[in-house]
Amino acid sequence: MPEPVGLNWARIVRPNLFIVGAPKCGTTAWYEYLRDHPDIFLPERKEPHYFCTDFPNQRRVRTEKDYLELFSGVASESIVGEASASYLYSKEAARNLRKFAPDAKILIFVRDRPGFLFSWHNQLLNNGVENRPDFEEAWRLSGRRAPDDHGPACDEKSFLDYRAIGYLGEQVDRFFRQFPTNQIRVFGYDDWRRDPRATYCEIMRFLALRDDGRKEFARVNEARATRWQPLSLFLRHPPRILSALYRRTRRAIGLNAAPLGRVIARLNSKRGYRAQMSDGLREEIERFFAADDDMLQPRIWRSADDRSSV
Repeated sequence: MPEPVGLNWARIVRPNLFIVGAPKCGTTAWYEYLRDHPDIFLPERKEPHYFCTDFPNQRRVRTEKDYLELFSGVASESIVGEASASYLYSKEAARNLRKFAPDAKILIFVRDRPGFLFSWHNQLLNNGVENRPDFEEAWRLSGRRAPDDHGPACDEKSFLDYRAIGYLGEQVDRFFRQFPTNQIRVFGYDDWRRDPRATYCEIMRFLALRDDGRKEFARVNEARATRWQPLSLFLRHPPRILSALYRRTRRAIGLNAAPLGRVIARLNSKRGYRAQMSDGLREEIERFFAADDDMLQPRIWRSADDRSSV
């Protein structure tokens, strides 16, 4: 493969670790925990979505040159990686990743389907991708929406197909078909939340890194509900003319106003969800994915305590 033009190739390190999803299952939390380790480099920019070529509108980085530049800050770290939660759902990312880095290590985080899909719907709603505030209604419309039945910020409608995105067993299996078993670890959300230290130690063993003794695992990316949706959409997708004026003004006065936007967004949200899921719907979703879950469960890593209790 030709070397990307314009890069100092001698200083570029190709990633050897990929956190591939699923969304709302801990990918952001573990991205933050692991990037604190002195032997791990994870770039400031999360979610480049470079390898999900079947979701072109999701790709924040589109050229190999731009992708490799994400890792230009690597110093002596032995583990270099990135996290893009769309890779698990993508039907092309696993194959693309194997071609790019066949020896890479893969971290996957999964969750019970009702909790995962309910949280995913909440995020899409907050981001302006989803336009159906009732999760049960959105669930029943999976795969049957009219072309314009989505939120104003939607650029990949298949993300609103909750039945399709819930097939975690099938998605995880795609990676096991592309990579050797010893290059993949799958962790369950409830397992790592109950004992994050045990999960951290296993990831250190998996990556052949020394344990730096980390014991604090603060909550990251907690579920939040938007107070006023129009303000949230404006902050995420401002009109181009205002966005350009804002950037020029910021440069002119030497102000980094990005934190201000985050503060406003934080004030415009509250912890938790708008509503709760009924027990009946939870049971329905569990039944729907029962066979897929049977395929997934043997793939999930269990601590010694968890294995002894089964």
